[in-house]
Amino acid sequence: MTRLLLIADELFAQPLCVALSSAADFQIQQRARFSTAKKAVAAGAFDACVLVPASLSGLPNDVASARALAPQMPVVAVVPEGAPPAIQQSLLLAGADLVLSQPIDAAALASALQRLTARGQFLPGPASEMNESAASAGPMPGRKAAALSSALEVLRDFSQVLGYSLDHCQLTHHFVLKLREVVGLSRIAIFLEPSPAGGLPVTEAPPADDHSMPCAAAVGLATELVECFALSRKSGLGRLLTRQPQILRAPSLSSPGALDPKILREFEVLGGSVAIPVNDRERTLGVAVLGGRITGGEFSDEELLLVFHLLEELGLAVKNGWLHTQLVGSHQLFSSVLDGITCGALVLGPGRKILYANRAVVRLLRNEPGTDSGTARVEFSDLPAAIATKLRAAVEQGAACEPFAHELPDTRQLWRASIMPLCPTSDAKPQAAMLLLEDFTQVRAAQRAEIESSNLKLIGVIARRFAHEIRNSLVPLTTHHQMFDAEIDHPEFRASLKEALARETQRIERFTEQMLLLARSDSPATELAPLDDMLRQSFAKSRELTGGTGELEIHSDLPPVLLRCNRSGLSHAFQEIFLNGLQSAPGTPHLTVTLSATPTDDGLAELVVQVRDSGRGFAPDAAGRATEPFFTTRNTGVGLGLTIARRVIEAHQGRLEVQPRSLPTDADLTIYLPLPR
Repeated sequence: MTRLLLIADELFAQPLCVALSSAADFQIQQRARFSTAKKAVAAGAFDACVLVPASLSGLPNDVASARALAPQMPVVAVVPEGAPPAIQQSLLLAGADLVLSQPIDAAALASALQRLTARGQFLPGPASEMNESAASAGPMPGRKAAALSSALEVLRDFSQVLGYSLDHCQLTHHFVLKLREVVGLSRIAIFLEPSPAGGLPVTEAPPADDHSMPCAAAVGLATELVECFALSRKSGLGRLLTRQPQILRAPSLSSPGALDPKILREFEVLGGSVAIPVNDRERTLGVAVLGGRITGGEFSDEELLLVFHLLEELGLAVKNGWLHTQLVGSHQLFSSVLDGITCGALVLGPGRKILYANRAVVRLLRNEPGTDSGTARVEFSDLPAAIATKLRAAVEQGAACEPFAHELPDTRQLWRASIMPLCPTSDAKPQAAMLLLEDFTQVRAAQRAEIESSNLKLIGVIARRFAHEIRNSLVPLTTHHQMFDAEIDHPEFRASLKEALARETQRIERFTEQMLLLARSDSPATELAPLDDMLRQSFAKSRELTGGTGELEIHSDLPPVLLRCNRSGLSHAFQEIFLNGLQSAPGTPHLTVTLSATPTDDGLAELVVQVRDSGRGFAPDAAGRATEPFFTTRNTGVGLGLTIARRVIEAHQGRLEVQPRSLPTDADLTIYLPLPR
């Protein structure tokens, strides 16, 4: 196959590529400009170059550049029909091997390219050496056929070695033995970088010599030398061939040249005459050091080039062995991790085939505590129908589902199941699906126990608060009861008894109403009630509960507001809020209520009610807990007032916010309620 670089525009190149491909065996790389292919030409990526530019102005420069970058590469220039002879002459002087005029005969061009490339097929080297080699070798076709036959025999032998083992050490050892047999080496040593750790990357510190390349296999060297001698990427042969991956011959003792003394020392210790990099076509993995022939002759360039390519194949095989080791290690690691977790893991593939099942899922499905995942087998039929249906849908359709609970009717076990489709890419169909099963039986039992314990604690708190509040009301009544027979005739006693009955009855009635609202705070809002009347009536009831003192001031720029609400419930919420402000302010309390409206995200409006009392306001720690049930900072009361208010307001699709003051004029509480449409 001839690797051809075609410099032409897309419109012209497409039919020419088709014609050349049908006329001969060409691998064509098309570029619009020669400047974009300079690096590839300099690297020797092409066997021939055909230039068909859109303009003749830069064609001689492109020809000269191609000739300078690849002196042995045939260059064919194509000029438009009727181009003056001077143009053709300038192209030949620039270095073109052939100048053609359009229109082009594809068959003729293919024949010319084959002749030019056949003439230029020789190994790089001084011209004198090549001429002498050609003169001594005889006719070119016969020599090429013999070399090709020999190379094929070598590749056939080495194909068996490269597939021998995935263990890179054994593979390299057999490669060294076969290379010594084919080439006739006196000694050889191959140094490779350490294989990467199997499985996932570890977090341990890297070894001290991270650039070391120990000997992977050797023949003809002492065992002690092989075990203690290594090359390094930081110096010597390892450094040079890593930076410049090329065949390096050892200089003779009479003319050591300009090589690093470290390199000369390594050649001397290993008894080597040639060093060749071992690469995987991407980077250098190691270095092979070859001794001389057993017969004492020198290596030819053809032999070294063949060894170079064989070592490249070795590098690819070693890299594949490393990848295999890493994959095996990762597989074993993941299997160990999944087997060690208490959550059941199962992977279902196409055809309802179980690809993996860890110990935990086997125990759950088979109900066998001592089961080992290595010996037990789980079938698709072992899965409960509800879980199996969703798992099958995930495999066949990629249908994801939220984690769900599944209770076994026979054993009353509770499982939490999670199903995840396993897709190779985000837009591909799943190839399998993973099922995670967690036994939530004990978790549910613990939750129920915690709920029961919390309920008992709550009942205890309620009982203590009830007893305290009722005792506070019973004390004055009991006192008057004890004095009733002796003092009933005195007007002062009768007045005191009447006041105590009214006050304590009112307190018990408020406490009872709180309990009822706490139980049914979500009563439907069916009435249209004026806000101003509700605020003033609620304040009057609150002031009556505190002894009849206190003032209310309402500021509003709004027209009269009608709220759709449960009037009794919302009035009680305002009453609790006002009562909290009256009890917090010393002397004659003063409450200020400010009404306003603000737009909402859905384009409607909501009512904003800000309440501030004449006291000190909420402390920062108390503001966050003010609406918690049974939280109070006073010795009287149950601590349900603001809790009831918040629940009633939230039942009206509103919210209650309690905040400490930053400025003296800041509000203590803010109520948000939706306005009727």
